[in-house]
Amino acid sequence: MIQTVMELIRHAFALCLCLFFTSLKASPFAQHPWKRATVEAGLDGIQASRLKFVDLNGDLRPDIVLLPDNEAYEAPRLYINQQPDSKGLKDSFRFTEISDTNLPIHSKEDILVFADINNDGIQDAILGRNLDFYQPDYTPLVFGPTRSSWYPGKGDGVFSDPIQLADATLATTRAIAVGDVNEDGLPDLFIGNWYERYFSGYEAFENDLLLQHTNQKNQPSFVRWSIPNETLPTDFTNDLGGRPTYGAAFVRLNEGLPFILELNYGRRWNRLYKMDTRRPLREVPGTSSNSLALGEIDATSAHLVRHLKGRDIAASTGVDGDAIRHGRHQKWKQEFANEKPRSKRPDEPPFRANGNTFDVAVGDIDNDGDFDLFFSTIFHAWAGESSDLSRFLVNQLAETGSLAFIPSEHLSVNRLPPPPKAGTEWEIHHVRQNQGDIYAELADLNQDGRIDLIICSSDYPDEPPYEERLRLFFQQDDGSFSDVTKKLGIDHIGAGMPSLADVDLDGDLDLLVGQSFNRLPIEKRHQAALISGALSPDSPADAVPKRRASLFLNPAADYNNSMTLSLRGDPANQITRDAFGSIVRLTADLDNDPTTPDITQSRQLQGPGGHAGKQNQFILHFGLGKALRAKTVEIIWPNPQRSRNLLKDLKAGHHEIDLNTL
Repeated sequence: MIQTVMELIRHAFALCLCLFFTSLKASPFAQHPWKRATVEAGLDGIQASRLKFVDLNGDLRPDIVLLPDNEAYEAPRLYINQQPDSKGLKDSFRFTEISDTNLPIHSKEDILVFADINNDGIQDAILGRNLDFYQPDYTPLVFGPTRSSWYPGKGDGVFSDPIQLADATLATTRAIAVGDVNEDGLPDLFIGNWYERYFSGYEAFENDLLLQHTNQKNQPSFVRWSIPNETLPTDFTNDLGGRPTYGAAFVRLNEGLPFILELNYGRRWNRLYKMDTRRPLREVPGTSSNSLALGEIDATSAHLVRHLKGRDIAASTGVDGDAIRHGRHQKWKQEFANEKPRSKRPDEPPFRANGNTFDVAVGDIDNDGDFDLFFSTIFHAWAGESSDLSRFLVNQLAETGSLAFIPSEHLSVNRLPPPPKAGTEWEIHHVRQNQGDIYAELADLNQDGRIDLIICSSDYPDEPPYEERLRLFFQQDDGSFSDVTKKLGIDHIGAGMPSLADVDLDGDLDLLVGQSFNRLPIEKRHQAALISGALSPDSPADAVPKRRASLFLNPAADYNNSMTLSLRGDPANQITRDAFGSIVRLTADLDNDPTTPDITQSRQLQGPGGHAGKQNQFILHFGLGKALRAKTVEIIWPNPQRSRNLLKDLKAGHHEIDLNTL
């Protein structure tokens, strides 16, 4: 019965998309390959796995931050996107490294993200220290800051001295998300922490939700909100208490407050916190309607915490893990088990039957107005069904009125070898097979009005065609996703963190991606280095194959139109300057045919989040197909009043939108 219902949903989903896009033609991407432009951009020779686009100087041109990726402590490297062409050509650019940024040296385990914390219009830096102090070989830091901190930006890529996040837990921090969870116009932080002592038990640190408020010196300060069940011991049944978190995000999934998504490692269940505020709240004469103060500013933080409520609804909405909960490993013949010692592990308890979720991508993949999810996870064949696969989770809010997510075989992007036919035996590559999907992102890459998918896989030595690499999937007419990586001319083995931005200001989204050689044998590293240019065919035989971050320029602007929006909020109207959480719905006639229906696309502006503080340029991007303008653009601002603006007949291109000038 369940299977029948799921099939009906799947067919309805596909039919809906076919009706939407019947008249749209496939984009000619085969004639427009993506260009690896790393050398031309001034980024040749850069070794990095983790990186991000950030507008450090406020000129709307995305700059680049490359994070340390070695065992030693190093400072991040910052590159400013400059316009070197004397003729002032719009699309000319080159990245130039700046020095003396005052950002701290840190390890590859630490997290660094950027957002406008103090609402002054300048991007600040937030550092999450990974303090593995329960390990017997832990060495205390001899340099500062010794705890998680934030650095006010100066607007030129240089930062002021750090301000300690005093309420952040001393822990193995592995993720940071930035958003405004209580809609007061002040950016908040969710800090995801990992195991207390890796390889020595299942216990993990509790996570931190840090709510911002203004202290007595009229400066940003943070108070910690207690995560539900965080003090409970690990019970190996319901897995209450802390879980090892590898990713986190603030996401809007309905008309309420932002949800907090917690992505967990160790095949542990994910969490989805539904947030709400206590109602009613007694108002105080002389204060604003949303004030939490009781006449004493030093009491604000305590009331801020009491005012916010939350509970985990991951299990009831279908985002905690797939439906398989038995935890049994695949049973191999003895010779296979000897080849893969991990396959000899005993079966897992139910709380270790899912997860290994690293990252999440958020987007309205079916243009029905609600927001869907894609979870990137690491799958191991030796773990069998106790290891989840990466998957789309389709939001049912628009269809049923209730928040729930369902998977769909129609949307599968798995690259696993098919099982042997009946009567034939399993082969060794079935035992060795992994699917190391570390990062994912959703965006309309070919600007046809459909959301596409980026998967960045690394860390495992799988053989072609299942190797771990960067893959791009374009959405098709029936809503399915097709791997077009080779057709686009993209070749990048061991893909690290991705970041999207319009580097050359032509309206499409370009891709910066790191590289990871973790667990790759020397021959695969050599192959990857030849492709990236880190090695040449005439390099010495003993040359060390080094990793390379790569910049790929998207040619979609050559054949389809687009619109990008840069939003600026107003803290006085309870909207952060970065406008995190804003939702924009754009309606356009994508094929310029009045006999076909208009298409409405929805986007939400997210801050840093996902695995290891992934972030993109803070813009909202819409593919317009052949349309030259949008009929309507509705902006739903993320304040309690849900302030709205409706713009009509907006032409394609980039638009800066300030709430105070509308």
